[in-house]
Amino acid sequence: MKTLILILLSACAFAQIGSKVQSSKPQLTGKWSNNEFGFTMVLELNTDGSGNFDGEKITYTSSASTLSVKQDGETTVYKYLLQNNKLILSGGDLDAPITFSKGTSSTTLTPSNPTNSNANTTQTNGNTPANLLGVWSVNGETVTFKNDKTGIYNGNPFRYSVSGNTLTTSDNTGTTIFNFSVNGNYLTLIGGGVNVVMQRGSTTNSQSSTYGTNTGGGIDQSIVGKWCWVNASSTYSSSSSSSRCIVINGNGSYEYYAEGSISGYGGGGYGGSSSQSADRGTWRLEGNRIHVQSQAEGYKVYSFEKRNHPKNGDPMIVIDGDTYVSYYQKAPWR
Repeated sequence: MKTLILILLSACAFAQIGSKVQSSKPQLTGKWSNNEFGFTMVLELNTDGSGNFDGEKITYTSSASTLSVKQDGETTVYKYLLQNNKLILSGGDLDAPITFSKGTSSTTLTPSNPTNSNANTTQTNGNTPANLLGVWSVNGETVTFKNDKTGIYNGNPFRYSVSGNTLTTSDNTGTTIFNFSVNGNYLTLIGGGVNVVMQRGSTTNSQSSTYGTNTGGGIDQSIVGKWCWVNASSTYSSSSSSSRCIVINGNGSYEYYAEGSISGYGGGGYGGSSSQSADRGTWRLEGNRIHVQSQAEGYKVYSFEKRNHPKNGDPMIVIDGDTYVSYYQKAPWR
């Protein structure tokens, strides 16, 4: 009898161990990245259940088809699919599926129409992506990448090499390493104290370059920051609140968050509902228009205006008629 009990206990223990081993999903662990929206997102999953997403610490658990990510005390559950060294996430706070690649993300080879005669969109030299070649500019600064792995930055020559999404440049001042991504006619460079989005073409013609469809504009550093719209109301029997915030980054990317809740008393007890949504993408400002490449909705153009609050003078931005007030203290627009 004791022997039978021991066998049963041992079998149970092995079953528990087996379930833990199976749930660890070793193929999920590692570094995953996505740069299809003009900036690089990095998701790192460690074997001990820890990790980070875009530099923020997370913890996670997984089952056969779900990935539960905990960040800042909140847990989001995603559905996932592993396919050909790709991790496809959907659900949770995502409006559309996102595909991450294992290890170092490589730049997508997207055909384009560079304005520089040295550019070559159909051939590459070694491992240089064809869509990196040509002239790029921002705020009066210009860099040119040639097919022979040489370049010119503001009139100064340099040499470069590319490995995945890593760009290494060398000149008489030394060597600098950047992470880069090319999205249509925009080049993002991060590294060596630089975090910038450059537009294809020289300074004189960059305003007529295209991004997704016909767009222009550039990065306006004056609107970089966090902007929010908040509304709250209450009556004797109910209350509601909603908020929308946009974090506009200086590298041409943005993040959008919205949440709302309704609560009330009636029908014999308390009731209510809540909702949340999020989005991210890239942006360009052109006069009274803002061009947005949204992860959820694709390319959009909205009306844009800078305005000061009529009561306290706080700076605001108005996007497509919706008013967002500066979340942090900023001087009024002049």
